[in-house]
Amino acid sequence: MKKNPWKYLKSLRYSIVLVTCCCLMLVGQATLSEQISHNLERDIKVGIYQNSPKVFVDDSGNPAGFWVDIVDDIARINNWSIVYVPCIWSECLNLVEEDGLDLMVDVAYSPERDRTFSFNSNVVLASWSQIYARQGLELNSILELDNKRIGILRSSIQQDVLEKEIQAFGIYPTLVEVDSFDEVFALLEKGEIDAGIVNNFFATKEANKYSIVKTNILINPARLHFITQNDDSKNILPELDLVMEQLIDDPNSSYYQAMNTWLEPQKVFGWQDIRKIIMDFIIYIPFFGLVFVVLWNYFLKKEVNRRKIVEQNLRESEESYIHLTNHIPVGVFKTDKDFNCLYVNEYCCELMGLSEQQIKTEGWLMGIHPEDKEKTIHWTNSIKKGVIFDLEYRFQRPDKSIIWVFGQCLPEYDDHQKVRGYIGTVTNISDRILAEQQLKHNAFHDKLTGLANRDLLTQRLELAIQKQKRDHNVRFAVLFLDLDNFKIINDSLGHSTGDKLLVAMAKLLQGFIREIDIAVRLGGDEFVVLLEDIDGIQEAIVVAQRIIQALKSPLVLDNKEVFIQTSIGITTSSERRENAESILRDADIAMYKAKQSGKGKYAIFDPIMHSQAVERLQMENDLRNALENNQFILNYQPVVNLKSGSIEGFEALIRWQHPQKGLISPLKFISIAEEMGLIIPLGEWILDTACQQLSIWQKQFNSPLKLSVNLSVKQLNYCLIETLDNILFRHQILPNTLTLEITESMLIENFESTSNLLYKIKERNISISIDDFGTGYSCFSYLHRLPVDILKIDRSFVHNLELNGHNQLITESIIVLSKSIGMSVIAEGVEAVEQKIWLQRHGCSFGQGYFFSPPLLPLLATMVLQKGSYQEYIKTRP
Repeated sequence: MKKNPWKYLKSLRYSIVLVTCCCLMLVGQATLSEQISHNLERDIKVGIYQNSPKVFVDDSGNPAGFWVDIVDDIARINNWSIVYVPCIWSECLNLVEEDGLDLMVDVAYSPERDRTFSFNSNVVLASWSQIYARQGLELNSILELDNKRIGILRSSIQQDVLEKEIQAFGIYPTLVEVDSFDEVFALLEKGEIDAGIVNNFFATKEANKYSIVKTNILINPARLHFITQNDDSKNILPELDLVMEQLIDDPNSSYYQAMNTWLEPQKVFGWQDIRKIIMDFIIYIPFFGLVFVVLWNYFLKKEVNRRKIVEQNLRESEESYIHLTNHIPVGVFKTDKDFNCLYVNEYCCELMGLSEQQIKTEGWLMGIHPEDKEKTIHWTNSIKKGVIFDLEYRFQRPDKSIIWVFGQCLPEYDDHQKVRGYIGTVTNISDRILAEQQLKHNAFHDKLTGLANRDLLTQRLELAIQKQKRDHNVRFAVLFLDLDNFKIINDSLGHSTGDKLLVAMAKLLQGFIREIDIAVRLGGDEFVVLLEDIDGIQEAIVVAQRIIQALKSPLVLDNKEVFIQTSIGITTSSERRENAESILRDADIAMYKAKQSGKGKYAIFDPIMHSQAVERLQMENDLRNALENNQFILNYQPVVNLKSGSIEGFEALIRWQHPQKGLISPLKFISIAEEMGLIIPLGEWILDTACQQLSIWQKQFNSPLKLSVNLSVKQLNYCLIETLDNILFRHQILPNTLTLEITESMLIENFESTSNLLYKIKERNISISIDDFGTGYSCFSYLHRLPVDILKIDRSFVHNLELNGHNQLITESIIVLSKSIGMSVIAEGVEAVEQKIWLQRHGCSFGQGYFFSPPLLPLLATMVLQKGSYQEYIKTRP
C-alpha cells in the first residue's frame, strides 16, 4: 500500500511538537508556570453596549467599533486576554461598580462618576450631544423642551446634564429613559416621544436611517474615558494610560486608524459609481429637460421663500441663543482658534466686572490673580494640544474684590474635524470655596473661643520639633493653663457665664502672645500657649507671670466682677522628646505640680515630675487592682482607759498589703483614692469589715467593746446613711459602740449640710468623734451646735508634752473644754509613761498610742483582749 506523505508529515509534526514540549517542560517549567499565571492574571472583562459607530455588537455577534479597535491593540501590547461582555448601558455601569466588569469604555467624565469609578488619565475622545425632534416638530432652543417627552439614555451623562439644565432653566419636560441610542431614534420615528438626545458620532452615522428632524440644539461637551472599579484592584489604568500616550503621540497608530475607520468614514469613489452616474444621466436627462422649464420659476420662488424663512429662523435662533446665554448664571465665551474672543455673554461681563470690549481685547487676563497666572498659561497650552481642561482660579475685579471661578474650555471642530475655535464657561464658585475654607477653619479652631484646637496645636508642635531638630539653636516653650475652681464658677453662675469667662480668657491670652505664637483651647477650662523662636525659658516665665498678674484683677462678665486664677505648667523644647504628645504631657504634669503648690502659680517641668507622674499612675492602677483582689487589711489599735488600764475599744486603721511593695501606709494612698473616687467603695469595705469584727468581739467577750472608724470627706453625703443602715442590719452591734471619726476641716467646709448629716447618723445610735482636734480651725463655738461625743487630741500636741509648754496649754484647754460640754476626750500618739502620767493628772480619760499597743491584726487583737492588755500579752509570748 502506498504511504500517504501528508499523513507521514502530520505524524512527524506531532512528534516534533511533543519533543519540543518536553524540552520546554524540563528547561523552563518554572518560567512557563509564571507565564501561565501571568496570563491568567491578565484576563480582562470589558463591557460593551450598542452605540455605533463607537462601540457595538455587529450583525455577526462580534464586538466592533472605534473602542474595540483601541482595546484590542492595547490588549496586544499589554499581553491581555480580552473578554467582551455585552450589556445595556446602565447595567454596564452597575457591573463595573459591583466588580462584574474589569473595564468599561466610552464613559463621559463627571465629578459624580469620579466618586464612584476610577477614570484613566488620558481623554480618549471629545464628544457632545445633539437633540433630534420627531417629524412636524421644530425646536430652536432648550427652552422649547418644556412639557415635551424627551428620550434619553438611562444612567448616561446626557441625563445628568439635562436634569441640571432643566433645573437651571425652570422647564418641565418628561424624561423617557431607554437602554440604547437606537431606541431613541425608533421612538422618535414612531412619534412616541417629541425629542431625543444622542451623541454626535452615533447621530452622524445613524440619523439618516430614520424619519426624524435634526435641531440646532447642542448640549454636554463631554470627555470620554475608560473606567474601572473605584480601587482599580487589577492596576489596569496605569498600563492602559501608558499605551494610550504612545498611541496618541504616534499619528500612524491604531488610535488614528480607528478614528478614520469608524468616526470619519470616507466613501471610495470607483468606476461603478461613475458608470451608474452616466447611465442615470442618460436616462433622466430628457425628463429633467422637460420639467426644468416648468418647474424653474416654481422652485426659484420657493427657494427664495425658503431662504427668507431660514434667515428668519437663524436670526431668531441666534437671538434666542443670546437671550438664553445672557440669562443663565454661568459666564459663556467663544473664541477663534487663536483665542481671540468672538462672543461673551452678559453674566461673564458682570462676573468679571469688565465690559464686553475689555474682555474681547484680552483685558480680562490682567485681572487673573498673580499667583494663578501660571495656571492659566498651562491651561491655554493644554487646550492648544487638544486636551480638554478645567481649572479653579482667582479673579481680581477692577474694584479689587477677589472671586473664585471655575473655568472650562473645549475645542470646537469644523466639518473636517479641525479646530476652528473654543467654547468655554466661567462659573462663580466663591461661595463653595469660602464654605470649604470655613470648614477647614472650623476643623482646626475651637467653636466657642475661636482659638486653635488640639489638632492645629499638634501640627504646629510637630513643625516646631522638626525645626528644632534641624537647628538646635531654635527654641520654643509650651504653657499649659488650667483655671482654678472654674467648676465652682460654672455651677454657681451658670454655664452661660462660664462660657463668657472662657471667651474672656481666650482674649486675654491672645493679648500676651506674638503673631508667630499660638493660643489654644484644649477643651473645658484647659488652655495652651505655644511660644516659638524664644531665647530661653525666662521668656516663657515672663509670659506666665504676666498672665497670672493680669488675673489678679477681676473679669467683668454681665456686669459682674468674677475673680479667677490659673495654674500654669511650663516646658521647653528638648531633644529627648520626639513628638507633640510627650511635650503636652510634660506641660500638663508641670501644671498639676503648680496646682499642688497653691492657686495662681506656675511650675517648670523637670524629669523628676515625669517619674512622679508615672509612679502616681502606677499607684492608681495598683489601687484598682487592690480593691478587686482584696489586698487591703484592717489593723486595730487599742484605746485604753487611763485610770484602769483596761481596753475600752479599738480604732480601725487600714493598711495596703501590696504583693510586691509590701505594707503601704494610708498616708500614701488615701488621698489618691479620694481623687480617683475609689474612697467610696473602699470606705464601705472598711465600715463593713470593722462592724463585722466588732460584732464578733462583742459576742465573744460579752462586752460593750467600742470601735472607731475614720471617714473621708467624700463619704459625707446622704448615701452614707443608706450604707450605714445596710451594715447595721447585717452586723448586729450594741448601740453607741460604733464611732465615726471626722476632721475639723470636713465640718467647716460645708457646715450646714454636714451638721444635718451628723444628726441623722446620731439618730442611729452611732457616736461622732472629731479627729486631730486643735490642728484645724479650732473654732470652739461650733461644737455646741453639733452632735459630737468625743474629741481626739492630735498626736502633735502629745509629742514632747512634758517639755513643751505651748503643747501643754493647748492640750489642757481641749480637756477642760470637752468636760465643760460633756464630751469624752482621747489623746492620740501616747508613746511614753511621762505623757500618760501628765494626761491622767490633767483629767484625760482615754489614751491611744504605741505606749499601750501598736495597731494589731484581728487575731492578735483578739489575743490581747483575752489577756486584758498588750503588755500582758507580751509577757505570755514564748
